[in-house]
Amino acid sequence: MTARALWTGILLILVSLVAVTAAKPTPTAFIPGALGLSIALLGIVGDKNPALRRHAMHAALGLAVLGILGSLRGVPDFLTLLGGGRVERPVAAMAQFATILICLGLVVRGVQSFLEARRRRSG
Repeated sequence: MTARALWTGILLILVSLVAVTAAKPTPTAFIPGALGLSIALLGIVGDKNPALRRHAMHAALGLAVLGILGSLRGVPDFLTLLGGGRVERPVAAMAQFATILICLGLVVRGVQSFLEARRRRSG
């Protein structure tokens, strides 16, 4: 799970780099990168300190959920782009949708991991 958090962070940083280089840089283009850096650091903390692993992974999943919720407003613009329409900030819409997908992958796998761990402890 810690490796998944690290890779999620790296992917979010890449989304931010693409958003910054593909369009006029705005402060919001750095949000996926900051989120990714935080998640990656939590993955590293969890990997290096087994006593903090559970807490670090819970925090990483919490940040991923915030990333999903914070990016939801870009979904309508992304759907407009998919339909061939035009939006004011297409790069932002694509970055927000990528952030949702990447964070959702971490949340789904994290919940599965937590459930597996609970089953192992109780059974």
